[in-house]
Amino acid sequence: MIDVDSGGRTAGSGPEAFPAEVRLEDPDLVRAWTGGATAALRRERDAIDRVNVFPVADADTGTNLYLTLREGDRAVAAAPADATGPQLLATLARAALLGARGNSGVILSEWLRGLAVAARRGGGAADLLTRAATSARSAVAMPAEGTILTAADAAAAAARAVEDGTEPSARPAAGPLPVVTAAAAAARTAARASRDELDVLREAGVLDAGALGLVLVLDALVVATAGATGGPAGGAGSTAGGSAAGGVSVAGGSMDAVNLDQLLDAGAIPGAPGPAAPGPVAPTPETTDPETAGPEAHDAGAGALELMFVLTGPAGEASETVAARLRGSLAEVGDSVVVVGGDTGTGTAVWQAHVHTDHLDLALAIAGEASRAGSLAQVHVRHLAAAGQHEWGVVAATSAPGLAAELAHAGAVVLLTGGVGSTVEALTPDDVGRAAASTGARRVLVLGTPEAAAGADTQLDVEEMIVVPTPTDAHAVVALAALGTLLPIGLPDQSDALGAVDARAILDEALAGLTVADARGAAAIDVLREAAGPETTVATVLLDTDVPADLPGRLAAVLAERAPDAELVVLATGRPGDGVCLGTESGVGLEMRQGFGQDPEGDT
Repeated sequence: MIDVDSGGRTAGSGPEAFPAEVRLEDPDLVRAWTGGATAALRRERDAIDRVNVFPVADADTGTNLYLTLREGDRAVAAAPADATGPQLLATLARAALLGARGNSGVILSEWLRGLAVAARRGGGAADLLTRAATSARSAVAMPAEGTILTAADAAAAAARAVEDGTEPSARPAAGPLPVVTAAAAAARTAARASRDELDVLREAGVLDAGALGLVLVLDALVVATAGATGGPAGGAGSTAGGSAAGGVSVAGGSMDAVNLDQLLDAGAIPGAPGPAAPGPVAPTPETTDPETAGPEAHDAGAGALELMFVLTGPAGEASETVAARLRGSLAEVGDSVVVVGGDTGTGTAVWQAHVHTDHLDLALAIAGEASRAGSLAQVHVRHLAAAGQHEWGVVAATSAPGLAAELAHAGAVVLLTGGVGSTVEALTPDDVGRAAASTGARRVLVLGTPEAAAGADTQLDVEEMIVVPTPTDAHAVVALAALGTLLPIGLPDQSDALGAVDARAILDEALAGLTVADARGAAAIDVLREAAGPETTVATVLLDTDVPADLPGRLAAVLAERAPDAELVVLATGRPGDGVCLGTESGVGLEMRQGFGQDPEGDT
C-alpha cells in the first residue's frame, strides 16, 4: 500500500509481487508512458510556467518541457507497430533532442537519452533511471542543486535502493513497479525541498519548475508501469481519486492548488507573494544574493538572449569530446549552458546546445567552428523577456547573424539560416512550427518564405498563424519595426488590450510603402540618391562586414540632401562581403523603430 501522506511505502509493507518479466522498455509500456507524460505536461504547462524563476524568470519551463516531450511522443506514435522497446526509447530520445526547447527541455531530452542508452544495454529499472540522471547532470556546464537534476538524482537513488533491497524494511523488488513508485516519490520529495536549496526559489516562495515537471513524467511512468503489470493504478503518492499528496501533483491530478498551497506556506519567507498574487514574484538583484543563489543565478543584465542549435557531425571517438568542448566554450560567453546528445548509432552524431548570452556573435562563432565537419540546424534565437507575454508572437527567418540580436530584441523568435561560416540546413515546417510554439503567443506572424512554413500550422498549439512574405532582411526589419508597439517586451499587463489589433493590416501598410534595392559597397551612395526623395521618412540600410568604413557617414549625407527630415537606420548584417541592402519608406516615422539601430537616448 502507499502512504498518501508521505508518498512513500509504509514501513514493513514490502514490495508486492508483480510480473517480473515486465520491463520499463517493453514497447506497450513505453507508448503508454510517453502518451501519459505528454498529456500531463500539456495540462499542467501553464501552472509550471507560473512558478518558473530559475535559471531565469521567463515563465516557460512547463511549455518547454511539454513541447520537448510532445516531439518524442509523436515520433513514438509514428514508429512501426513491431518496434522494440529499446528502439522506441531511442526514437523518443532522438525526437526529444531535435525538438528540445529551453534549458529544461534540453535537460529532459538528455535524461531520456540516458534511459535509451541503458535500455539498449539491457539494464533494469534502476539502471535506466541512474543512467538518465547521470547523463542529464553531465550535460549541464554548471549544475545547481534544488533543480530538475536534484530530483533526477533522488529518483535514481531511491530506485537503486528498492531494486537492490537496501531500503530499510525492504527486500529486492520483483518487477519494476515498486522501483518506479519509489523513484517518483523521491523526486516529489526533492521537488518539495527545492525551495530550501536555491535562494532564488526561496525569495519567490515557489518550488523548482523543472523538478515539478520531472515529477509529472515519473508519475506517468508509474501509471504506465502499473497498467503493464496489473498493479494498482495511480501515480506515486496519489489517492484513489488521483489528487496530489505531499505537495506535488501527480499525473492524474491538478497542480494549480498545489502551487497555491506552497505559496501560502511560504508566507513567512521574505519576498514570497501573498495569497492574492497572480503568480510568483521574480527576485530582484537587491533581494538575491549572488554568492548563495547558485552558480547559474541570474541577474537583470546578463544572458538576455537564448541561443539554441542542433549540431550534426560524424560519429566516432572524436565525437565523444564535442559536447565537453562545446560546454566549455559556451560557458565562456554565457550561462545556463546545456549540451546534450552524441553518437546515434547510425554513423552520425547529433547534439543540441543551449546558452543564455549577451554575446550572440561570439556564441554563433563557437557554433560555426564546432560544425565545420558537419552542419547546423534549428539555429534559434530569442529574447528571454519576450517569452509568453503577448497576444501576437513573431517568427523571423534571416541569414544575417548580426541582425539576429536586433530582431530578437524587437520581440521575434529568430531562425538563423546562414552566415555562421558553416553549413546551415534549410528550414523545415517543423522548425517553423517549433519556433512559433516558442513565442508563447496565441497568434503568430511568420516573417519569411511561405514554402518554409507550409504545413507548420497543422501541429501547433496556437489559434492562428499568418505567413508574411519577407523577401529581404529589410522587409523583416521594417515589419518588426511596425510591430514595435504591438510587442512591448516587459509589458505583459497590456497583452489583453492588444488582442483586437489587426497585426496583418499593420504589416501590409508598412510593407506597402517600402522600396528595397541592393548594391555593392560605395555604389550604394548612388542607389540611395536615386531612391530617396522629399516623401522619404525612413531609410533602412543593412551593411555586410566588408563595406567601406566611411559608408554610413556618406549615406547619411546623401539622405540629408535628398530628404532632410528623414531618419537613417543603419544595421550590420554580420555577413561577409560588401553587400548593402537599402530600404526607403514614406509615411512612417522613426517612432515605430523602437530598438532598431538606436541607443537608449534615441541616437542612430
